[in-house]
Amino acid sequence: MKSLIAAFEYLTIWGRVSTNAAPPETIGKAAIYYPLIGLSLGLLLAFINYSLAVYLDGEILSVFLIAVLVVATGATHIEGAIRTFDAFHSERSSPTHSHANIFGFVAIFFLLSFKISAIDVIEDKIALSLLLTPVFGRWTLVLFIYGYHDRCEEMPRRIAENVRFWHLLVTTLATVGSAVYLLGRKGLWIALVLSLMTLMIRSLLHRRHTVLTLDNFGAIVEISETLSLLLLASL
Repeated sequence: MKSLIAAFEYLTIWGRVSTNAAPPETIGKAAIYYPLIGLSLGLLLAFINYSLAVYLDGEILSVFLIAVLVVATGATHIEGAIRTFDAFHSERSSPTHSHANIFGFVAIFFLLSFKISAIDVIEDKIALSLLLTPVFGRWTLVLFIYGYHDRCEEMPRRIAENVRFWHLLVTTLATVGSAVYLLGRKGLWIALVLSLMTLMIRSLLHRRHTVLTLDNFGAIVEISETLSLLLLASL
């Protein structure tokens, strides 16, 4: 139960309001629950879509759904994505550069825009798409973390040290198995693309910055959700 609570605190708005933050070691041990947290977020989105689809225009509803997801997660993944993208820009800028974070905000604007547009154009299986997207995002986080503890900063290292192979195995079987069951071969292709993207980004960030940061953990969730929705809308 302690691990499940830690996972909720780490991946939802609960962490923003909680006064007793779970230690990094407990967050790492809770990795097996990450996709479950994604499932709870997906159920929330699917329920809202089902309840409001007859009352709101599709474009408005898609914006509202993404807004709900941002609020439900406390915008922590967005914050991490902004800092991660901005780090690429700031290294090439002069120390006196006055437009800090602009690159990160532009990047997150495009990510959110892609999410909204993808939801708007998904016609069939929209409920399944909303259900699985947060699950995919948190599963790729487990994949991103596992085995990289020696290449992380202090706090993310303490998290990654406690993510075991069986965490990765169980979450992969549950996530990919559910995707294939619900979407068929399409679900398998999405899982494959997401896993390759996650490993490539992890390698790129490591080569560029030497160590991974906690912000990178949030960024991979945001990027994975965006790519997942784009694939669901395109395949």
